[in-house]
Amino acid sequence: MSENSLQNVNYRLTKHWLINFWINEHDVSHPAGFNPLLIMDVFEHAFMIDYGLKRADYIEAFFKNIDWKAVETRLK
Repeated sequence: MSENSLQNVNYRLTKHWLINFWINEHDVSHPAGFNPLLIMDVFEHAFMIDYGLKRADYIEAFFKNIDWKAVETRLK
């Protein structure tokens, strides 16, 4: 996982591909033709206030709070 990026799990309906993308800037590198299923922001601004330098704790909390039914609806 890139240290400062948006982590994306994307799905391409026409090819039935599931793929991860690392996006290093908020405004560029978004994949065309893919639907985002789940996005995790791991830029410092996303976790510093609540977690300080404990990025791993932020990631653990993120995964504990995923609504997998909502993610599944994005596949359809």
